[in-house]
Amino acid sequence: MEPKIITLGGATWINLANTIVQQDHQRVDLLEDRDDAVQWLEGNGLLQGELPKDSGGDAIHDTLTRLRDICVDALSDLRREGRLSDQTIAKLEKESGALAVNVRMERENGVPRLIHEGRSLEDRVSYEVLRSLVDTLSQYPPERIRKCEHASCMLHFVDTSKSGKRRWCSMDLCGNRQKAADFYARKKERLGR
Repeated sequence: MEPKIITLGGATWINLANTIVQQDHQRVDLLEDRDDAVQWLEGNGLLQGELPKDSGGDAIHDTLTRLRDICVDALSDLRREGRLSDQTIAKLEKESGALAVNVRMERENGVPRLIHEGRSLEDRVSYEVLRSLVDTLSQYPPERIRKCEHASCMLHFVDTSKSGKRRWCSMDLCGNRQKAADFYARKKERLGR
């Protein structure tokens, strides 16, 4: 998996949605390979030194796939309606209702705070993805959650820039590529080709 795309979405839930990419004009699922799925989990801070227990990682793969479908639905809703649909909210409620979560108290610099954490790896991942989605929607307006403007890119991101005018998932991946293509198109036009 391309390390650059693991976290370029700016939020765990968008990073999960970004595990479906366009490569050589085909849609590719970056979670199909167990090592790539583990790399994604590690890159998003969702593993605490452990690896999925079942031999093939089926339980965590199923969890990630199910959550990704919800994340993709949320992105689609935001793009189309500017808010989450009732269907997507119902899916979020169902996922959150199925979570087994532990709560503990910790002190940071003498200030107490509650820590919520899933009991199993699947619950922990689910909780973090759902929390990420809810936190993002409470902190940013829908128009700040957008798709990369490069024609062949499917990736999304949260625009946290001050101006709110970010256009690319990454300047390295798409921005420079698009700017170079525009430059050569203008040059070709000037030369009359």
